[in-house]
Amino acid sequence: YIPDDYTAIQVCYNLDNNDGTFDREVKALLKITEVLECKKLLIITRDTERVIEMNGKTIEVIPVWKWLLC
Repeated sequence: YIPDDYTAIQVCYNLDNNDGTFDREVKALLKITEVLECKKLLIITRDTERVIEMNGKTIEVIPVWKWLLC
């Protein structure tokens, strides 16, 4: 969690749900929004880029190289 930006970040190699990674990472971000005010939810992965809409929240998934360029 980055307080100045109100950004919650999870990091994983990939979001394959074969091992439950997708569920675990998304659930963690949704849970933190119950406790902290988060304007941005972000999952950083090796190479996945997509947007996840769940429970009225938007989670941005970006590859690590793109995050490093920000």
